[in-house]
Amino acid sequence: MTFFTAFLAIFGLAFLDSLNPFSIAACVVVIAGQQSLARGLIFITATFLAYFLGGVALVSGWVEAAAAMRPWIKPWMMITFWLALALGSFVGAVILWRRPAATESKEAKPPTTAALVGVFLFALSSTLSDLPTALPYFGAIPIMVATETNFLGLLAWLAFYSLIYVSPLIVLLYFRQMAHKQFEPLVGSINRSMDWAIRRLTPALLVPLAGWAVYEAARLLLSV
Repeated sequence: MTFFTAFLAIFGLAFLDSLNPFSIAACVVVIAGQQSLARGLIFITATFLAYFLGGVALVSGWVEAAAAMRPWIKPWMMITFWLALALGSFVGAVILWRRPAATESKEAKPPTTAALVGVFLFALSSTLSDLPTALPYFGAIPIMVATETNFLGLLAWLAFYSLIYVSPLIVLLYFRQMAHKQFEPLVGSINRSMDWAIRRLTPALLVPLAGWAVYEAARLLLSV
């Protein structure tokens, strides 16, 4: 396979993969409010890293790596993990439920470090959860391998694919920064919907998650 043929095939698959409505919709939500540049850059960076590192895991044999690490994971580690997840989910649900509703007159402030970390984790987790359905990615990786390049060359291909994947998000963020007035009519409704979802829908999901984590911890504890 020639370099030019591989380039066209990988570019086409990456562009097809980039038209992911879930990733684009999540980016729209993140940059809907004021002070959106930092949030948008963090979201795009985390999405790029998730795709790139996911590709690295695929080409380097992540299944073998996970199998090699399994003997080192002790039962008490898993019990601690599930209990920490249960406690964090329950506390988070209480905090979000007690959070006051956002007001229209609320002054826009630069995003805090905690908010940016939350955006990063949200983008990373949502992209990783969507990665198993990325069929174009699975089709592009064998083409990368077929170029018979070395490992650094494969990393370059993966970085190129990931960059094409986030290109619509970059364009969206650019439009948000350059065309504030055209974007503003969506901001109010999106912010109100997200505020309600954060205060009411998220706690409703966190409480069952806490219960499931307690169940898993108890099951492991009884099996020890």
